[in-house]
Amino acid sequence: MLNYLEQNKDITNFSGYKTKAIAKYFFELKEEADLEKLWEIIKFSEENELKILFLWGWTNILFAFDVFEGIIIKNNFKGFEIKDWILEVNSGESVVYLASKLEKDYGNLNLKPWSSLPGTVGWAVAWNAGCFWLEVKDIFLEASLYSFDENMIFVVDSGFMQFWYRTSFLKNNRKYFLVSVKFDISKNVDHFFTEDFRLKNQPKWFSCGSVFGNPSGDFAWRILDKECNLNWTRRWWAKISDLHSNIITTDGTATYQDVLYLINLAKKMTFEKIWVELKEEINILSN
Repeated sequence: MLNYLEQNKDITNFSGYKTKAIAKYFFELKEEADLEKLWEIIKFSEENELKILFLWGWTNILFAFDVFEGIIIKNNFKGFEIKDWILEVNSGESVVYLASKLEKDYGNLNLKPWSSLPGTVGWAVAWNAGCFWLEVKDIFLEASLYSFDENMIFVVDSGFMQFWYRTSFLKNNRKYFLVSVKFDISKNVDHFFTEDFRLKNQPKWFSCGSVFGNPSGDFAWRILDKECNLNWTRRWWAKISDLHSNIITTDGTATYQDVLYLINLAKKMTFEKIWVELKEEINILSN
């Protein structure tokens, strides 16, 4: 047993839905030196046949379990610096905090469209996150990755990352850990953004933001509202929002089963009515 692993850790607040969840083993990575502990944790997991899940500081996840019978690693490796308008930032830094600091301290608005993205830079890169027409791939320069197989750090470019809509090489690849990334913030990114728009359309209950990605040529919220009439649909204390039909909210007492019911209902009705298969944009984690 590794003495720095916490046991029976309550991880409820690490999800935007606030559904109750416990991790059998838990580790929080805070600095680059902790990468050596990752190597030990990987070996421990293999010896004991334990599954590992990484939490990149995102909140757009659903814990589809009561107790995770493995190891959960939370990335809290923060910090950034700017040189010649190249932003180098560690993967555990909050996207919201970063966007705010750039605007307040440097007068740089390039990340303002991301001012409410629910997660860390690591999550944003892995998912090629974006909103208001600004995606990670638009300003990405390079990233430093840690290889679990080789126990070393190496640098990769945009081609290696294979960015696509809400995905990248890293999204489902468990052999690498994103250490840091460089962004080009020297140019004005062409985007539309207003605070009023976001405030008027964001529900007030707990949520993980948009549940589904937009299908080609359409919007998930429009389909769920206009085609399926699902806004206000409720499962106990989880509901599809009346303000934005692509958002499921909870009051903090709903179970993960309640949220899954609404997700599956939305997918089923959409396919039955207009033959469109919606794909989750949130991350559903299970044992």
